[in-house]
Amino acid sequence: MLQKLTNLRLPIGFDNDTIKTTITKKIGNYKFVKLDRLSIDSRHKGDIHYVASVIVDGKPNSKLTEYIQPKTKVSELATCKVSLSSRPIIIGSGPCGMFAGLVLSHYGLKPIIFEGGDKVENRSKIVTNFNLGGNLDENTNIQFGEGGAGTFSDGKLNTGISSEYIQIVLNEFVNHGAKEDILYSAKPHIGTDILKNVVKNIRMTIESLGGEYKFNSKVDEIIINNGKVVGVRSCGDTYDSENVILACGHSARDTIAKLYNQGVNMTAKPFAVGARVEHSQQLIDIGQYGNTKGLPPADYKLSHRLSNGRGCFTFCMCPGGYVMPSMSEANTIVTNGMSENKRDSGFANSAILVGVEPEDFGCGVLDGFKFQEKLEKEAYRVGNNYSAPAVKVSDFINGKTSKDISSVKTTYSRGLVSGDFQKIFDKKIVDGMKEGLVAFGKKINGFDKNGILIGVESRSSSPVRIERDELGMSNIKGLYPAGEGAGFAGGITSSAVDGIKTALKLIANNKN
Repeated sequence: MLQKLTNLRLPIGFDNDTIKTTITKKIGNYKFVKLDRLSIDSRHKGDIHYVASVIVDGKPNSKLTEYIQPKTKVSELATCKVSLSSRPIIIGSGPCGMFAGLVLSHYGLKPIIFEGGDKVENRSKIVTNFNLGGNLDENTNIQFGEGGAGTFSDGKLNTGISSEYIQIVLNEFVNHGAKEDILYSAKPHIGTDILKNVVKNIRMTIESLGGEYKFNSKVDEIIINNGKVVGVRSCGDTYDSENVILACGHSARDTIAKLYNQGVNMTAKPFAVGARVEHSQQLIDIGQYGNTKGLPPADYKLSHRLSNGRGCFTFCMCPGGYVMPSMSEANTIVTNGMSENKRDSGFANSAILVGVEPEDFGCGVLDGFKFQEKLEKEAYRVGNNYSAPAVKVSDFINGKTSKDISSVKTTYSRGLVSGDFQKIFDKKIVDGMKEGLVAFGKKINGFDKNGILIGVESRSSSPVRIERDELGMSNIKGLYPAGEGAGFAGGITSSAVDGIKTALKLIANNKN
């Protein structure tokens, strides 16, 4: 009988033999089957260890809980027959679009996935060329292209949502090339170097089931007739469809603006802006662990309630990562974080964000986009040829600029220039970041006295939410808003889960 044993204490550097011995000491002669969950307990720096849940096989035991194997594959969701008068269309090939495509493909519906950028193999070359000083490709970059913005990120898979589909997402990633440790790690991550291959393999599965990708094929118009979707136009061609999943991502501003002008219901929502902070990984490791021997690069997740009642928090923390030039529009600066699987760059970074409300950026539904664009253009004006404005954390807190910033070591590939963030951001954001950084310095020693801030971080989430009903549709019949761009997700896993849920809604609405 398969059962779960929780709160199993394991030493740093454990192996399978250690697990088996520890199980025997705790509950007797049970067969070790697999790790179910693994986390680091670093609350006491003199006693850092792992805490595990494990699956064992043996006689029933009141100290254990029965282990029910969850569904592990998208194919297991295909439980009924569905036929459509036209092939479903998916706009965007990020995590949401990919997993919606997997579901529809396993149902035999042969979706057409439109992607304005290039396939991931070509995308990698284009992104590398830009990082090395080449021209910005506004269609294929860190924001746009196969795999979405998440492909060039840390590949973090931990999420704040609860869903029966999370395990399916993780298993599909492993089935398509990710390492198995994401199945049990409390803070799973894939890393960009591996994730690029996973994205390609998912595409190959979708295509093997009859799905079709159209790369470098931006959807110019979603065709609406009498309140219903009837198709899309792309690259001069028209494609008929009565079912369109909109998974365009939070940076597809022009697509969202066109839909707003076509009468698709949407509302402005709060989001957050700030800058990316970069420290040496050693500073973070010592601050979190003390003794770092044998431990993985440390991460952190920090938040602080500001004196004005709003929040300052860290976002998308990348241990052993890189600060990436993440622009998708010419003459702008946007930062984001990325790491590879080994997280071995020697630097740690995260966004330091302050929340903004619709009242801060205007009364129009799309004013949040304008607010982001203003910050991004102002940051570019400070720099030169995509170098980013930056300041030492200590100088920023003291209201100074850093004249020698260009000599500071950084992972940001396009170079740094001294920037006065008090001229880029309004006072409320600057004051919030200062207060937050000082508070974070009390939690991680040296956080507020070392490191640099690189700006701007403006794309943490969508500033709009495209409304949808209990059927998963907008006020336009057959249009299914989904994922980050529609305001319903905030990361790789939650976007993938929303893609699954949206595809299943589409199927339920069209059952024979």
